[in-house]
Amino acid sequence: MSDLKTRLELDKILERIALKAAFSLGKERVLNTEPSFSTLIVNRDLKRLKDAMDLVSEHGVVSFGGISDVSASLSLASKGAVLSIEQLVRIGHFLQGSHRLYKSYLGLDEKYEALDDLFESIVDVPQLMSLIEKSLSDSFEVLDSASSELREIRSNIRRMKSRIDSETASFLSKHKDMLSESVVTLHHGRQSFLIKPGDKNKLEGSILGTSSSGQSVYFEPAFLDKLQREYQGYLHQESEEIEKICRAISADVSQVSEQLNANLETCALLDEIFAKAQWGVSNEGVVAKVTEDSLSFVNARHPLIDSKEVVANTYTLSPPHRMILISGPNTGGKSVTLKTIGLFVSLTLCGCPVLADEASVMMVDNIFVDIGDQQSIEKSLSSFSAHLETISHVTAKATSKSLILLDELGSQTDPLEGESLSMAILDFFRETKSWVVATTHFSRLKKYGTQYPDILNASVEFNMDTLKPTYIYKENVLGESNALYIASQLGIKQSIIEKAEAYKKESTFEEDHLLEILNKKIKDTEDLQEKLLLEKKQLEEEIAAEKIAQNELVASIKKEKMDWLEAKEAEFTSKLDSLELKLKELNKISTPTQRHQLKKEVESLKPTAIVEEIHVGDQVRLKQSSQVGIVEKIERNNVFVSVGTLSMQVKLKDLIRLGKKPVKKKTIKTHRIDRSQTISMECNVIGMRVAEALPIVDKYLDECILRNLPSCRIVHGVGTGQMRTAIHELLRKNKSVASFALASISEGGAGATRVVFKS
Repeated sequence: MSDLKTRLELDKILERIALKAAFSLGKERVLNTEPSFSTLIVNRDLKRLKDAMDLVSEHGVVSFGGISDVSASLSLASKGAVLSIEQLVRIGHFLQGSHRLYKSYLGLDEKYEALDDLFESIVDVPQLMSLIEKSLSDSFEVLDSASSELREIRSNIRRMKSRIDSETASFLSKHKDMLSESVVTLHHGRQSFLIKPGDKNKLEGSILGTSSSGQSVYFEPAFLDKLQREYQGYLHQESEEIEKICRAISADVSQVSEQLNANLETCALLDEIFAKAQWGVSNEGVVAKVTEDSLSFVNARHPLIDSKEVVANTYTLSPPHRMILISGPNTGGKSVTLKTIGLFVSLTLCGCPVLADEASVMMVDNIFVDIGDQQSIEKSLSSFSAHLETISHVTAKATSKSLILLDELGSQTDPLEGESLSMAILDFFRETKSWVVATTHFSRLKKYGTQYPDILNASVEFNMDTLKPTYIYKENVLGESNALYIASQLGIKQSIIEKAEAYKKESTFEEDHLLEILNKKIKDTEDLQEKLLLEKKQLEEEIAAEKIAQNELVASIKKEKMDWLEAKEAEFTSKLDSLELKLKELNKISTPTQRHQLKKEVESLKPTAIVEEIHVGDQVRLKQSSQVGIVEKIERNNVFVSVGTLSMQVKLKDLIRLGKKPVKKKTIKTHRIDRSQTISMECNVIGMRVAEALPIVDKYLDECILRNLPSCRIVHGVGTGQMRTAIHELLRKNKSVASFALASISEGGAGATRVVFKS
């Protein structure tokens, strides 16, 4: 099968897909992918791929953050080994990563049923995850919270270190006259003082050595020796307690190592599936459908050809055809066509997307490939012998469900014998009813393909003007080699071309002439069809443009109508207001008869018909107040209109219809935090004033909390202690801080503070 992957260049495609995988096990699974010939497995893998591509299209790349290959550590733990701090932290990261992966999938609104079983098989181990988070930091350190004993030991270490610092400072102050230099130095790993040789016997303690100049001796006072011994004892206790903690956590890992291995395998499988899905989405691929007896790739594009240069072709093979015979000139794209069909079938059987607009693939039980030069010096095989050896193997193994790809069948030997052998081989495969795609130059093979209804003749186009292939695949067309025409265009003498034409006519049968005439007619028909399709497209564009113009005209008329109505309404309102004012004045001086006549005149100005019919759900405007509302109910001439939160009863004649109620689009507000940026595990404010440092520390704490860091370190220096006091006061007020304490000796001692956040 590795030979199949190489010949179809499937291995190169898998390498590109593997780049999309998140961690090493996912990459390995992609690279080791092999075509499956089980219908159940292929259908299952394609359903998973389809759901994964839908998920990636809707929600973007799935995060596998924190997940890595911890199989070696799990294996050691299962055998009772004590894991290192780094190994345990990586297992903790894996637990957190797999937990986040599962939770993020559960949080999706859409359902992806084909992936449910995989995500649901990820089992959380919250106790172990919590224990590791509580005990170990991301910087591979054991935290004080790992055990009460460790907390007490480290408290003693800090106390002892503080005492040593205090006693040392006191000694430097009291005996500065005896010191060569007022510094504490290390001699063979032990703290000591440089004192003058003449004073070495004046103090109780030990002489550790003499300086190279002889002007000073390394002196360790008795009190410092005792303190350092006690300090080293605490450090030894700390080391033993850390080993004890690691042993206990390793034992817990051992108990669930089997489940964690299963989780790891599931994560690797999901990583493989989503790598394939991301590759498919980014390259506009599709998932092929599995069929019984047909193959179709619509606008197929070979993945290894630049997307700006690749020529998209449609390939089909369906009943009654079971064989495609492709002809055409050299470098015309026959082999590319053959490889594309074989590659797309293989990708489908590997559970990968294919680059096409639509795709369907018949289920096969094997794929046999005879492509390229297979000569072997080691086996003393010529190219022709190697081809025959392959054909021998294929004829022995092929069935009616097999797909066979044959490039330049029968070539590299005498043309007459090669043609005859090729036709006999194709006869054999026709009898076995295998699926076959073959390429050829032979004229007799082209004619052979026209004699049987189960053979689909096809070719690749060649531009005779530019003498370059177009790589366009055409069905039901026989390809021509056009060797003589190409030779004449490339400068071969005309006398040679004419002689070659004569020889060709001597060896060409009458059927060949008929075949050439038939091919010309087929080409003329195709050219006519292309012209008709172009005219159809132009007509459709004209119709679409006419529809747009018509819609614009209707909209314009409606607007003019509404403008006219509004103008008339304004005019009427103005006249009505004037007459009503006049009526009020006349009420004071006129007779009842005059008032009645004027009222009839006012009523006659009011519109007697409704301009547009109003329905429930329509948007309307109230004439008197110009308020806009929605019609809720209509009872004869009374209409109930919802205006804001109010419901009003209005006469039908007092409304103007504006149109249907506008549909509000549902908007989804999202807030995304960019967690891709890294953050330092410490904040250094040495050299700053307190007023400068506190805002920086406060902002740094917020960033740590935002990124869910379990702990951090703040380096403030020893100094007068004013900076440390101010920072500690800030930490006490921060509700997200679980605890804080001076850092260990290795982290800076009294010059730094270790902060632990609430989980």
